[in-house]
Amino acid sequence: MADPKRSRPQRPSRIKDARGRKVTQLDPVALHLLRRHDVIEADALRAIANEKGVRITGAERASLFGGVLGALLVISLFTIALITGGIRNAPLAKSAGLIHLCSIPWIVWYAIKRRRFGKVAAAMLKYSRCPHCGYDLRLLPTDPGDGATVCPECGCAWQLEGQAK
Repeated sequence: MADPKRSRPQRPSRIKDARGRKVTQLDPVALHLLRRHDVIEADALRAIANEKGVRITGAERASLFGGVLGALLVISLFTIALITGGIRNAPLAKSAGLIHLCSIPWIVWYAIKRRRFGKVAAAMLKYSRCPHCGYDLRLLPTDPGDGATVCPECGCAWQLEGQAK
């Protein structure tokens, strides 16, 4: 039997529920790939994971690859210049520039993941699943104050499709 701690999804993302509370978000793609159907049943999980915008697209992968490739190129040029003695003036300024250029892949990755967070939450709410814990939100009453559905499992409030805002 697999160790449950080793089969957990990656570090969860942070989103805000309908009342502005920051909560962690499940990653349905990771759950689907890890076959973690104890959280959300297999059919619903497959449908959410295959929803448009939930998976990272080829263009996003290409931009990330380009950022990594660009950073490796800059590191290679910097190393060659360092070995051949081409860098003599202001090495600290040049290494600071190198550090900034090497951060490009991480900035691109963060931008891709940040844009994906909202799409994943919208897909989960489309299938009436709590983005925080995966609880089934169908047939639950809405709060008369703000019209949000409160998850009885985790206490997060969500604005489901078709509900008045």
